Amino acid sequence: MIWSKYSYLFQEADRFYLYNSLSNSFAELDKSTYNLISQQIKDKDAVNISDESLRETLVKMKVIVENEQEEFARIKYKSLFRRFSNSLLSLTINPTLDCNFACPYCFEGKHPQVYMSDQVEEEVISFVKRHKAAKTLKVVWFGGEPLLAFSRMRSLTQKFLNLGLKYEAGIITNGYLLTDRIVKHLDDLCIKSIQVTIDGMKEVHDNRRCLRTGHPTFDRIIENIKYVHDICPDIKLNVRVNIDHTNERDFLELYKMFQKEEFLGIHLTPAFVDDIENTNKCVLNSEEQNKYINRLLKENGVVFRKFYPKPSQECFVRNPNSVVIGPEGELYKCWNDVGKKDKVYGYLDGRITNEPLLFRYLAASDPFDDTQCKECILLPVCGGGCPYNRIKRDYENNNINVCPLIKGNLKTYLLNHCTIKK
Repeated sequence: MIWSKYSYLFQEADRFYLYNSLSNSFAELDKSTYNLISQQIKDKDAVNISDESLRETLVKMKVIVENEQEEFARIKYKSLFRRFSNSLLSLTINPTLDCNFACPYCFEGKHPQVYMSDQVEEEVISFVKRHKAAKTLKVVWFGGEPLLAFSRMRSLTQKFLNLGLKYEAGIITNGYLLTDRIVKHLDDLCIKSIQVTIDGMKEVHDNRRCLRTGHPTFDRIIENIKYVHDICPDIKLNVRVNIDHTNERDFLELYKMFQKEEFLGIHLTPAFVDDIENTNKCVLNSEEQNKYINRLLKENGVVFRKFYPKPSQECFVRNPNSVVIGPEGELYKCWNDVGKKDKVYGYLDGRITNEPLLFRYLAASDPFDDTQCKECILLPVCGGGCPYNRIKRDYENNNINVCPLIKGNLKTYLLNHCTIKK
């Protein structure tokens, strides 16, 4: 037996902790146990634990393992099994690229205001039927603003339900159209989760996420979030707050506002604006992002319920059964590519028009071939980071950091989890 390389020991004040990413387990230790384990790991000694109860616990936590090669093989097997499982069909459907907002950083403003036709709707249903091994269908409604094509969403949902598959859906929306007319149908649409984007407090948000007419949107979005929260308590609500240098202070104000309103169950999550083309000086780099999260957690007492590491869930884009469908029946592998003609890999009728791109997403830039990933203690819960970013880095000469924020903030994130548990 040996000590797992996926273990992380740390001390905070007079308290001692042990985390293992292979089992995703986290425990507080007494000082003597901490010293015993840390000394043996530091000296690269063989496992020498005389206390049978402690030894049994450490084996269960996978802090003690048979050998290093088996650990890595287990992680890789689980990832490959998920990549090639065909029991789930995951579709991100863009019923339109049109949007009622005029956000300066969003791709839709440069694209046709195209809506899905009846013909494409039928092609979507035929596409699903061809995946005969699928037992579950999961749909994310995306856009554009998908609620502008609400009738298409309802029509497709009814046809999905008639297929007899286990079905659930989520929606990514700007939140402006989440009024009573829409919300009363969310249950019929099997909506289990909603993500709404806010760009800061009212002044900043209304400047950056106004209607195409120039009118403000903040107050109505907050009103709609309250309404969904009250009327649909079983729907998971996530509010994504885009962060860059121009609105760094706004997240904390929003957090306090949500706490005051007692929006229990709503996840408020900071999301750092990406600078894929390296042109935006307002974007926070990786180091700045880490410092920002540290300040929120340690200095301001912000508590994030979603920041505890998750068992390896490599983005499902690696699976052939994960498809992004555009309004004209075009297929993409990642929703970041929607609207970009050079990122279309095929069509609903089965044609593959960009095989190299498809194979990049499915098999290239693999973290299990990446020396840095193979040696990282977070591989079991990271899965190599975002495939979209890995492809940007490896094939498009983009100097992008593919590692998740948790890598630079592991101790802080784990202590945040302790706060939640209390």
